[in-house]
Amino acid sequence: MVVTETEGEARPLRFRILRAVPILIILGLLVHFLLPRLDTIEDSLATLRTLKPWAIWLSLIMEVLSYVANGALLQSVVQLAGGRMSLRRAAAIEIGAGSVALVAAGALGFGAAIYKWTTKRGVDADAALLASWLPSVFDAAALVVFALVGAIELLHLHQLSRVTVVALSIVISVLTIVIGGAIALLARNDWLRAISIRAARLMKRFRPKWNDAALIGAADTASEIWQKLRGGGWVRPACCSLMVLTFDLLCLRYAFLAAGHSLHISLLLAGYGVPLLLGRASFLPGGIAVVEVAMTALYGGLGVPANVAVVAVLTYRLMSFWLPALAGIPIAVTLQSPGRRTTIV
Repeated sequence: MVVTETEGEARPLRFRILRAVPILIILGLLVHFLLPRLDTIEDSLATLRTLKPWAIWLSLIMEVLSYVANGALLQSVVQLAGGRMSLRRAAAIEIGAGSVALVAAGALGFGAAIYKWTTKRGVDADAALLASWLPSVFDAAALVVFALVGAIELLHLHQLSRVTVVALSIVISVLTIVIGGAIALLARNDWLRAISIRAARLMKRFRPKWNDAALIGAADTASEIWQKLRGGGWVRPACCSLMVLTFDLLCLRYAFLAAGHSLHISLLLAGYGVPLLLGRASFLPGGIAVVEVAMTALYGGLGVPANVAVVAVLTYRLMSFWLPALAGIPIAVTLQSPGRRTTIV
């Protein structure tokens, strides 16, 4: 009896420890980042007071355009699957799903939210299922391209340590395998269908009333999408993915201009892609602290004054992460509410 009670108490203890790990990582990164730079805080506050309003507004506009391009990516994938969706609705779904991902299982919560809200819009279940993960493949491919360009520039400038090179190589290799696997499944419909049938059987064990028609139907729709992609249908989603990161990069550029520092495009790219890729690969929502620490450190190593790097990066993260996350909360509530569906269509 005593052993049973001890075993029953061990589970919540482990669960609490697992929940505390991301917090400890964030605190550790912040301590590691802030303690050596306490002397720059006063200079950063002074730089903060001199931010140029016109550049702040341009930075915000670039980030809005980035999210519009993200909506266009979702819209293009839905259209490939034979569905229809307005650009405004698609952008709203992307922003709302991003906020859901912060509190609900990360990428899984993101995909589940997109699936639910696209089906509520009237998109077929099989098309919505593909729309819940295929845009992420294009996003990951575009991010790998930007990260490789930045890594090449950093290696040329001798700003990447051996540990960072190894970590970056692992992350890029894993993402490349995932992207290649997704392409292979789209190309080989028999493989995708077999996996879908097995996954449907597995789901039936846990949820006997679960309808497996959407999962198997999505495998058939994937074959049609692959034919469209081979015929040039990949161009628009790929361009949308590149536009997402291009506008996001411009948001960072204007954040530096707001802080009174102009960077050459090569240096801007050098400190941009690698931190975002490492943040995406971390278990922290939105790459919190990982992106900020890595990006500020890289730009500092590239010759940007510490106070300028801190202010510019934090301004950029405010525009690209925190404001959309806050804006996504009421959008998610609106999308979730059946009585308010027409407000953002």
